[in-house]
Amino acid sequence: MNRLVSMSDGFRCHAYCLLAIAACLLTACGSEKKTPQAAEETVVVVADPPAETSGTKKPVSAETAKPDSPQPKKTPAPTTAASSNRPEPDQMLYRPSDQRPIHNNQRLELLGIHCYKSPRLKLYTDIDPEIARTLPPVIDQAYAALVNYFGPLPPNREGTEFQVTGYIMQNRDLFKEAGVILDSLPAIVNGRHQGAQFWMDAQSQPYYLRHLMIHEYTHCYSMIMGDIGAPVWYLEGIAESMATHTTDADGKIHFNVMPHNKNDFGGLGRITLIQEVVEQAPPRPLQDVMQFHPANFIYNNEAYAWSWTLCQFFDKHPVYGKPFRELAHHMQGNEFSKKIQAMLGDDYASLNDAWMLFARNLQPGYDFKNAAVTFTAGETLRPDSSATTKVNSQQGWQSSGIRVEQGVSYEISAVGRFTLAQEPKPWESTADGISFQYFKGQPLGRLIMMIQPDPDMKLTHPNAILKEYPLGAQASWMAPVSGTIYFRLNDAWNALADNRGEIEVTVQRKPKTEEAAKN
Repeated sequence: MNRLVSMSDGFRCHAYCLLAIAACLLTACGSEKKTPQAAEETVVVVADPPAETSGTKKPVSAETAKPDSPQPKKTPAPTTAASSNRPEPDQMLYRPSDQRPIHNNQRLELLGIHCYKSPRLKLYTDIDPEIARTLPPVIDQAYAALVNYFGPLPPNREGTEFQVTGYIMQNRDLFKEAGVILDSLPAIVNGRHQGAQFWMDAQSQPYYLRHLMIHEYTHCYSMIMGDIGAPVWYLEGIAESMATHTTDADGKIHFNVMPHNKNDFGGLGRITLIQEVVEQAPPRPLQDVMQFHPANFIYNNEAYAWSWTLCQFFDKHPVYGKPFRELAHHMQGNEFSKKIQAMLGDDYASLNDAWMLFARNLQPGYDFKNAAVTFTAGETLRPDSSATTKVNSQQGWQSSGIRVEQGVSYEISAVGRFTLAQEPKPWESTADGISFQYFKGQPLGRLIMMIQPDPDMKLTHPNAILKEYPLGAQASWMAPVSGTIYFRLNDAWNALADNRGEIEVTVQRKPKTEEAAKN
């Protein structure tokens, strides 16, 4: 069973307050580069026949996404409730009417701004047409993923399908001259959204161009209903998560993925940024990330990185994943605050420990399933007694069930063999590890220990859980803090799944000097 550590009343009260902070609808979105703020801009709306939208759900191929192609009207999707239980029209929930401006496309083309349309995106841009025409189909696939994650949007009163207008700007001056940047829009750092529109700078990396576009589109979709009660760390973190994507050999895009390498995610850099930060200092505690304010995200990619990391931690966690994904259906009013408080429960101390370990060890392809830690309090060894536990090579940190006391000396011995990696052939190892392969400065497979300090010890040793002790097959040591010891066999956090086997570890408590003298 998981050990429950009661959250202090002070944190509980503070958590309610910080989670109730409504996110700013217009927070600036991070990018691979920093861009000066835009000058004051105006909007010109030219009367033109309104663009009609299509309700087809079939993804549009790159070849079919043509500049400003016409689309037929569709009737609103039927509600899932039975007709006998369907509310009266004035009681039904509607999404806001489509209030996007109507532009004179011929005039914009004279300025070098071209329009590309698909069922879910109307894109105005001055970037390379060969790249531009591939982007609306990406959004059509993203739309399906957003429906699956956040739930379908209600119909609007006009019965038109949901579509967003986006502006991707290589040369902002063209768009200022065209008057398509709203007066009411705060300065664009790299991306902004408002209602069913977004504005963003073109990006030099093809992956990050799509990523930032999906990020802004996620805001438009998830926040279109208004009355947003979700905090800014969630709004930015989940937009970053949904935008993190890969494309398979069949052209299908997979969203909300953990990057498996750095080369295929050019310009993102979230994992690298976190790795650089935690090399210099301990990770930000859970509470710190949840306290982010919209201002923290202006010219600050670190805030985006931490928010993305926290959303990934919850979304992919074997215990927290399901209740976390449920939050996406409760973003209005105070429902989000209630739901996340129920998710966090009273186990803040252990939850924060799990978060700190995850953030400290984050790397591409992180194995959430095998790396997840279950905190179980250990029992104290009596003087000159011992206890034995098993350590699985396929898992991350594992409770020994043994509690050690500060200042007391212990001996550890480990026996058994296991394999690391299966290709090109199994690498067999003992608790001393394999000397020809290293991870984080230690031989692959070496027995490593850490201590989850007792609650009272955390006041004086707040980051003790982050300290690792390489032991090998034989070791003697004195406990620096009181707490439960955890073991793992050293391996990369993205390479646990192919390990096989376990070892047996015995912990012997040495008698204290005065006790030894009496005996």
